[in-house]
Amino acid sequence: MQDYLYRFRSTHALLDGFRELENQEIYFCPPEGLNDPLEGFKHIFWRGDEIVWRNLLRHYLLNLMQATSLALIMGPEFNPEMCSPFVHQIDEDLPKAPIRECYTEACKEFFKHPVPERLIAALASRGREVRPNELHFYLRLLHPLATRSVKAALDARLPVGVSETRALDAVIDALAENLSGLLAIGEQSHGLADIMFSASEALSSQVSLINEFNNPIPDERRSSMFIGYDFTDFYVKSLERLLYPNWYVACFVADPTNSAMWGTYGDGHRGACLKFRAKVGHQDGRTLDLHRAYGWRTTSVGGEPILGYVPHRFEEVRYTSEFPQVNFFESIATLTKARLAGFWFAGPNGERSTTAQRMLREDEEWRHEYWRKYSHSFCTKSEEWAHEREARLVLHSGLLRFDDVASRKLRYRFSDLAGIAFGMKTRNEDKLQIMRLIDQKCVKEGRKDFEFYQARFSEQTKKIDLMPLRMLTSQ
Repeated sequence: MQDYLYRFRSTHALLDGFRELENQEIYFCPPEGLNDPLEGFKHIFWRGDEIVWRNLLRHYLLNLMQATSLALIMGPEFNPEMCSPFVHQIDEDLPKAPIRECYTEACKEFFKHPVPERLIAALASRGREVRPNELHFYLRLLHPLATRSVKAALDARLPVGVSETRALDAVIDALAENLSGLLAIGEQSHGLADIMFSASEALSSQVSLINEFNNPIPDERRSSMFIGYDFTDFYVKSLERLLYPNWYVACFVADPTNSAMWGTYGDGHRGACLKFRAKVGHQDGRTLDLHRAYGWRTTSVGGEPILGYVPHRFEEVRYTSEFPQVNFFESIATLTKARLAGFWFAGPNGERSTTAQRMLREDEEWRHEYWRKYSHSFCTKSEEWAHEREARLVLHSGLLRFDDVASRKLRYRFSDLAGIAFGMKTRNEDKLQIMRLIDQKCVKEGRKDFEFYQARFSEQTKKIDLMPLRMLTSQ
């Protein structure tokens, strides 16, 4: 049994730009390349015992120390994205000396102050969900203390010329005096607290933007400004990468006649729409075979990928305002069990966090819930997009990684490409180039059934329809 799904493309992508038609390739795009800013969105919250909260602050110090060191070394050449790998690291990833010693000293200095322990106790005892804006609020309050602790540790062991930290003392002392009142904000009703923390973040963002507008930051100071003002936001956003594998999508639609879709995805009606045959099975739903590596074999010189056509299941997009709810501390699944048990879930005296129990056991209920939320995250869009009626193929990094662009261009069988529709504004020269490419492929494979269509406005239906071009057949 077969079904059909359609994929809009620009002629630039199909022809001389990326040669997708000639190579029979489907490109899988990362979520940041898609047009919906809520792609992959999850309602992440933090709820756990004192052990995981303390380790979150230790992890914050670890990332801050590495970012500070890198900023000092790179100077004007520093780029915040250089800090992206740090979020996956733990203390054992540091060289033993002197940087690991610096980290140990920074933690001692940080936790010597009463504020972190009071905050940890308060967050663990409440047992409620801490949302990103609230977490960002607390980390921003602790940032002067964290910065002073890191700089003091670096200055004591490494000749890197760390600047004076006395200017941070007044801010830290004020935090200690007002912590009880600040924590009381989080004790408000859930909706009110969210509003207050969201307003705080909006205010902070506006003040930062105004300051930079009035006082443009010279290149030589951008690294220090990142450490001092932008690091907390960078860190909170980076934490999401610890939860699930990276994912990439190729988008298809059920209706190739929607004018808005042609305008958005079909290059303003100047592109084309590819018609694919999808196989329909009882369990896997609709699938399309794509050629890629699907495993590794051991060889005398190491290993090599096993290549072949693999069925990829079409995931139906859900259009709803209900996004997955994910507890960060119960979903840090991109790290090994050993790294979780040795850092994130380990107490200072060898005790184990109770938050970790289900996750470290990987019981069936936890595993099912984890992957269900993952699939919902990459197949959920808000209701405003419901007109698209989208289905998508998804790749995600697991045993195999798809981080480079070339690995995300997967080849389909020409026999699975049933036809191509031209847009209402597609240039004749582009149509002719597409026809010649298809003719060559039909001759090579002995096909007589390839279909061409022309998008046109129908006076009867008052919308776009696809008129078959039956005279365009392979000879």
